[in-house]
Amino acid sequence: MPTARAGVRSPVLVLTIMIFASGASILSTDLYAPTLPHLPAYFGTDAATVQLTMALNLGAYALAQLIWGPLADRFGRRGIFVLGMGAFALTVVAAALSQTIGQLIVARVLMGAAASVEAVLVLAVIGDLYEGEKSAKVFAIYGMVISLVPAAGPIIGGFVFEWFGWRANFYLLAGIVVLVFALGLVRLPETLPTAERTALRLREIVVGYGQLLSRGAFVSVSLTLGLAIGAIFAYLTEAPFILIDIHGVATRYFGLYQAVIVLAFFIGSLVASRVVARIGVRRLFAVGVWSGSLSGLLVIIAVAVGETPATLTAAMSVFAFALGPLFATAPVLAFERIPDQGRGMSAAMLSTFEMGGGALGALFVSLTPQGTAWPLAICVSGSGLLLLVFGLLALRPKWRDTPPAR
Repeated sequence: MPTARAGVRSPVLVLTIMIFASGASILSTDLYAPTLPHLPAYFGTDAATVQLTMALNLGAYALAQLIWGPLADRFGRRGIFVLGMGAFALTVVAAALSQTIGQLIVARVLMGAAASVEAVLVLAVIGDLYEGEKSAKVFAIYGMVISLVPAAGPIIGGFVFEWFGWRANFYLLAGIVVLVFALGLVRLPETLPTAERTALRLREIVVGYGQLLSRGAFVSVSLTLGLAIGAIFAYLTEAPFILIDIHGVATRYFGLYQAVIVLAFFIGSLVASRVVARIGVRRLFAVGVWSGSLSGLLVIIAVAVGETPATLTAAMSVFAFALGPLFATAPVLAFERIPDQGRGMSAAMLSTFEMGGGALGALFVSLTPQGTAWPLAICVSGSGLLLLVFGLLALRPKWRDTPPAR
């Protein structure tokens, strides 16, 4: 593990708690995903309406971070973490108790808003503790560990659904979130010194976000992450219907296909962590951009020749492997041109681009005709092409050589 900046006694403990929080947030999607094809019949609705529980959850997740970020800069990381995780637990219980699809949609929206606190704080806390290539290595390690959750989540969710029903997955998630909440309350130290905290003024918040949006390199890097996440969540939203409804994969086995894709991302992150010190952050980012763009085309090829669960999974696995270097380096490049103060706002904006992309990807496949894999293929390949465009813009020498703002 790279050495952290001075001031925090247990950086490994801090990172561990952040990993647990991220794992709980990821499980709010991955435990739930295998049940999606079964909910239209349960609630007497259609697949598109059920898929809104994914898309709107991600939209709330994206937008709420714009609030969590300034709060974390003003009041510190620890208090906001405890507040957010407590709200997360309550919304999960509300989802489990939903009696109509409308209630479930509302609960999922509130859940996304609460769960997003971890996304802001992971980026901000790693930024508090590490710099440069050390930061990139930590992001890669973080990505590898976190990738185990979406590998196991759908498998667990599929079996829990078949044994106990869809509500049981939410009760299981509620127990996990409560444990993370308690761990943060008891053991999480503060990583933001009082001297580096910023005032909570609406005008300054608006101006601060405006300044971030005016930085071309920051926006371009953020868009690469948003496009990558958009492709992934398009898959997470549509794949249960493609594999279970169209190709007849048993619900309890759906997670095995996703586990292969997650393993590919894990390997990509492992490779990134090993080579970043040798080739540098920028070159590794370029590798992620080019490989992600080209591999995205494999999905549309797989569908064009007549996809099977195996070929679709293989194509998405190559795409996921290519994203390992991108996710290890893009946050480092995004933070490189912003001042240390206001890192929570910067992390919020970066993560809003990410999850906003995820929401758009999920919404795209929700609003397009069902019963075919073409919407997914178009979304993934289109995201890959745009990923190349914005990745090359982010690496322009004009922006690369601009000194950091202060």
